[in-house]
Amino acid sequence: MLGITEAQWLILMAIDELDEGRGVSGIGVANKLRIHPAFVTNQTKKLEQVELLIRVTSPEDARFLQMSLTQKAREEITKLSIKRQALNSTMFGGLDEESLAYLNKRLNSIGKNSRLASQKLSIGIL
Repeated sequence: MLGITEAQWLILMAIDELDEGRGVSGIGVANKLRIHPAFVTNQTKKLEQVELLIRVTSPEDARFLQMSLTQKAREEITKLSIKRQALNSTMFGGLDEESLAYLNKRLNSIGKNSRLASQKLSIGIL
């Protein structure tokens, strides 16, 4: 909905979570997401071009950049959050917390069993 990739979305979410008002380093984002810092640099340049984040030189060390979300990014994230809440209310309306926990447990079990079945199928057991 924002016209960005899943990886770029995860980078935005990491910056939003890690930023304590001073910006976040690319290394900090890379460590949080367990991805290569060069990938973060490449993707944040693209996010800067579409005005979803700001990259500024760190005042402590000019070799590093500090990244922060723009007001545009914060507004878009808020809009998406409102849509997600409405979607969740529609999809899960009438289910209490206990029912949702049970559903999640069953779906996780199905996912685990699906992976196991796939492995067995690939080695000829099934």
